[in-house]
Amino acid sequence: MHASTLARCGRALALCALFAPALALADIVLGTSGDLSGTSAALTKDYVRGMSALFDEVNRKGGIRGEKIKLVVLDDGFSPDRTAENTKALIEQNALALVGYRGTANVQKIIPMLQASGIAEIGNTSGAKSLRDPYVENLFHLRASTGDEIEAAVNHAWTIGITRIAAAYQDDAFGKESVEALNVALKKRGSAPVALAPVPRGTVDVAKAVETVAAQTPQAVMYFGQSKPAAALVRGIRAKGVQPQFFVLSVASGLHADLGDEAAGVIVSQVVPYPFTELGNPVVREYQKVVGAQDAGKFSYNSMEGFLTAKLVVAALQKTAPPLTRARLITTLKGLNNEDLGGFAISYGPQNNLGSRFVALSMIRKDGSFAH
Repeated sequence: MHASTLARCGRALALCALFAPALALADIVLGTSGDLSGTSAALTKDYVRGMSALFDEVNRKGGIRGEKIKLVVLDDGFSPDRTAENTKALIEQNALALVGYRGTANVQKIIPMLQASGIAEIGNTSGAKSLRDPYVENLFHLRASTGDEIEAAVNHAWTIGITRIAAAYQDDAFGKESVEALNVALKKRGSAPVALAPVPRGTVDVAKAVETVAAQTPQAVMYFGQSKPAAALVRGIRAKGVQPQFFVLSVASGLHADLGDEAAGVIVSQVVPYPFTELGNPVVREYQKVVGAQDAGKFSYNSMEGFLTAKLVVAALQKTAPPLTRARLITTLKGLNNEDLGGFAISYGPQNNLGSRFVALSMIRKDGSFAH
């Protein structure tokens, strides 16, 4: 193993031994890079927990035609440059596919690498328009777009008489595209945001955003970004004596962990089914059985999304004739149409990598659970 590879493996959550020459040829190696040490670490680890639970269950039942799935997880600290380093290492070590990446700028950074090496990235936590339109080769989404989430939130606000909406946003491609989506949703209703305020990416430096937003006393405030800065924003605005309805996107589903009781009443858009009760949904029943058997045993939207990503990967692997290659897997993925993962359908096609447009709204309760 080269020294450079060893250095990269030093940032792994686990399974760096998979890079060693002893790796069994029959293993199906999948790779992911995510933030395990920065502001979104808790969400990344929870997403990986969901993926790993499903892969472990498939392996326990014999794997894919006898081949076991091995997931290599590398830490990028939410840095796009480190994401690129990790991706290069995974590609060089012959990962069959990349799965479950986190962060719009991070995914944008690896697109040339996906296309140059002919490898798929399946499922990621970005809803950015730039990763969907125009179509991006070798990138396969599971979740609905951020635009879909924002339209659902604005529609709900309008339905209950909330029309004066402000927004703060993560100051990067993801946040700016979210603002564009908000402008589109409000313009359709003959309106515009009463205030817009950036928050530096990867920080909780919300002081300026709090001043800008609170000064307009909006009826609702939307935050487009991760949960830690969202928590700081909510606290800061309330400290000014302003009490709007807060909305956050699915990427901030873990808000209660950062905000505690004060998260009660915040509305969160979700891109996967409600994971806490069965509701007659086969994949939720399967998720609860598999994830519930783990030591942690807790249910969450993030681990539900990771679980669904793993279900999508497994379905594609099972439909791909051996020997498995990157190109064959991509061909299979492109052919999926209304693929039923258990009450959650995925569709791709020529010039279409959207996957799903499912969005539902939830509200955080005082104890951190979600009302649906």
